[in-house]
Amino acid sequence: MKITVFEKKDKMLKFVIEDIDNSLMNSLRRIATVGVPTMAIEYVDFTKNSSVLYDEIIAHRLGLIPLTTDLKGYKLPSECKCKGKGCAVCQVKFTLNAKGPKIVYSGDLKSKDPKIKPVYDNIPIVKLLEGQELKFNATAVLGLGKEHSKWTTGLMIYYNYPKVVGGKKASELKEPKNAKEIGEFLNKVKKFENLDEIKTEPVMNKFVVEFETWGQLDHKTILLNAISSLSKRLKAVDKALK
Repeated sequence: MKITVFEKKDKMLKFVIEDIDNSLMNSLRRIATVGVPTMAIEYVDFTKNSSVLYDEIIAHRLGLIPLTTDLKGYKLPSECKCKGKGCAVCQVKFTLNAKGPKIVYSGDLKSKDPKIKPVYDNIPIVKLLEGQELKFNATAVLGLGKEHSKWTTGLMIYYNYPKVVGGKKASELKEPKNAKEIGEFLNKVKKFENLDEIKTEPVMNKFVVEFETWGQLDHKTILLNAISSLSKRLKAVDKALK
């Protein structure tokens, strides 16, 4: 299997992957997005809420705030020695105490662990008017996106790498020789295809992958964990078959 990264930004990674079939590529996509643990707020204990929003709505908003994640320092509740009852190895506590008038943002959340905090500080939670208050304690835990979307790592899409086979603009499109040329080639292919100026066919064992993370983990950590998880599952299937 060969991977060529042709575009990398803060939370966006684009690469071409070769010598892999569609079923394996889709398995990697699913595990990378919903099978790698991330941290998210699961429980909220409200002490004071005189805002215009119900407790349940605020709790839902809190759960969807992406949190930076430390996979080495924390375990899934199901894998923890406390068996999910709650301890420093599987939970992180947050507090918030705000009085109006003000807009309460994700950056107002106070974490007991500086490694676990909101990825973005400017996500609005609720607007408090004069005299209104919001006070609560919240608990974040590791979870999987297959259980709830708040634990997803990001969005990954893929499509077969295009091979130019004809059209009046075909001569202008040469197969890229390096990573820098891949992005330019793919952009031109999309442009000319939309104008019906070229014809393409899919390369069956080669894919273009675009992966945008929500920021809890970096691309490398997510993909390495996904590949490791996929490898363990395939070994388990192989053992069962034998």
